[in-house]
Amino acid sequence: MGNLLDYIAWRGDLTFEQDPFNSIDALILSCLSYVNFDKVVPPKSQGKLTIEKASEKFFSLHSAEELAQDKSFIKFAPSMLRALGQSERFKNAYLSNYVDDTDISREIQFAAVEIDTSDGGVFISFRGTDDTIIGWKEDFNLSFMTVPAESEAALYLQKVMKGRLDKIRLGGHSKGGHLAVYAALAANSDLTSRIESIYNFDGPGFNHEAMESEQFKSIRHKITKIIPESSIVGRLLENTVDPIVVKSTELGIMQHDPLSWQMEGKQFEICSSTDMISDLFDETMSGWLAEMTFEDRKVFVDELFSVFEASGCENLSMLTQVGVKGTKDMIVRMREIRNESGAKVRTLVKLFFVNINILRDSVVKERIEEGKEKLALVANIKKQN
Repeated sequence: MGNLLDYIAWRGDLTFEQDPFNSIDALILSCLSYVNFDKVVPPKSQGKLTIEKASEKFFSLHSAEELAQDKSFIKFAPSMLRALGQSERFKNAYLSNYVDDTDISREIQFAAVEIDTSDGGVFISFRGTDDTIIGWKEDFNLSFMTVPAESEAALYLQKVMKGRLDKIRLGGHSKGGHLAVYAALAANSDLTSRIESIYNFDGPGFNHEAMESEQFKSIRHKITKIIPESSIVGRLLENTVDPIVVKSTELGIMQHDPLSWQMEGKQFEICSSTDMISDLFDETMSGWLAEMTFEDRKVFVDELFSVFEASGCENLSMLTQVGVKGTKDMIVRMREIRNESGAKVRTLVKLFFVNINILRDSVVKERIEEGKEKLALVANIKKQN
């Protein structure tokens, strides 16, 4: 078993002509949009370059010291780019039409890149959210509003593919997976007929109304959704299709990290179902959202994330290690919420801390095992002396 970096090492000598495109390839290309290709990949309609050349250019602009500053779960993306640039399977794929539109004043975070694979297909990779609190809030915002990135994704697909006859694959991780499906939903009939497959890797679903549309029914069979056992983001809103559940080396909410997903050969390691925490979250959120107006949902999401922000943490990794003061400040903020959202916020925060305790227990057990190994080593040395 291994992860996507291991897959590149194991299967990287096989071209797409020798071994056809599969869902792990789709995950890799979906994660490629996490790389900051500014000044590397040409923007819209300004040329293209191979992944091999893009990798060389990227690492000429960014030092190892600079890249080491990234503490988010997407920090693996540059290492993945380097591996792809040395791989027969991926190095000759072309990158083009890179766009990165982030404007806090307009509350937009949108990035995408076109990848022309050697089998004659086009893969449009939509960037997802990182593990910042702001990024997770954006995923939750999808429950009550059309975010600007959705409109941008639809427009991007239309512009990039205008007048072309290539077969199209769409994909993304987290919010990027949602955007891939949204872009297909908004596409005209000509584009829809050329869309071969759509990959949503642990991204939010859609409201019931969208899923009842004729356009959705016409693309449903093209959608593949993959989530980890403890999925949270991937179970927001209604699932567009029955998801494939995969094993992860992480625990709890940290399973959102795609590098932790396990695979063997060219197949994901499949689980029979999601776990109890994921199911409880899904049942809780589904019940609430069904009875909430869009305005109620907005108030709820704002209140929920105001509690997480009160901790002083910027991302989920920091939240899993929140100290006494941060925890106290979160409790104070929860008690300040007097509206109807208060009870719901407290329930979800409790679920979150169940996740944190799982992670902490794992770390403690790991350290205990390390301690036992060290004691055994010392005892063995003493015996020899």
